[in-house]
Amino acid sequence: MEDLILVILQFLFEFLLEIFSNLPFDWPLSRKDGWEAANLTGKCLTFFLLGCGLAIISMLVFKRTWISHPALQILNLVLAPIISAFISQAIARRRSRRHPDVIPRDHFWQAFWFTLGLVFVRFAYAVRH
Repeated sequence: MEDLILVILQFLFEFLLEIFSNLPFDWPLSRKDGWEAANLTGKCLTFFLLGCGLAIISMLVFKRTWISHPALQILNLVLAPIISAFISQAIARRRSRRHPDVIPRDHFWQAFWFTLGLVFVRFAYAVRH
């Protein structure tokens, strides 16, 4: 029973950490200041590379993954980008009421690709228990 609780807590900790890791990068770049709608692909690629870079830096500090069960690692790989994207889009929708230049759709894709890069690199290269 204790092992099950430990596995669930490990999964939740890393899952939430990866989901909310996008927020510091999302808000400074939240407006259309220099970005064009046609350049969403370039923005997504940039956010993917930022996520990969953050994952590499995080592996210097945290070499091991907190999620020890392989099925939960795969679940994290699939769900973290999707949930991160929906959270970012919801925050952007709320912010777009005050600032019409905030585009929730862009925030969705930026958060998705950022978190995918982060989770993918950690899934591929982090040391498992």
